Amino acid sequence: WGRGAIGTILTGYIIFIICFALAIIAFAVCLLRFNFIRGIGGLLFVSALFLIMGLVIYPVMYTNTLPVTGVGAFGWSYGFMWTVAIMAIGLAFFFCCLPNYEDQILGNVKPDYCCGTP
Repeated sequence: WGRGAIGTILTGYIIFIICFALAIIAFAVCLLRFNFIRGIGGLLFVSALFLIMGLVIYPVMYTNTLPVTGVGAFGWSYGFMWTVAIMAIGLAFFFCCLPNYEDQILGNVKPDYCCGTP
């Protein structure tokens, strides 16, 4: 169970790193800017799914197998991976919603002010 949980977590983390590299490439090349941003968002959802599966399996099986005594039985890496999972979920929503505002981001539409003209 330990190797399976770590393998699941590492799979999610590797997908997260691949999405980071793809996002840098997508925003660096003008032709690719908004073409596959939603695909990156979908990959981030898959990454978050793998991370959360591994992060749930690990403590459940750990506490069933070994007696847990004291505070801080999991260490800093467990908290780091929860941070990565939460970031993956937030970035997935961001990347999925970003193409809806492509014209506003690129400056193709006139800005709309709520309190009149500036």
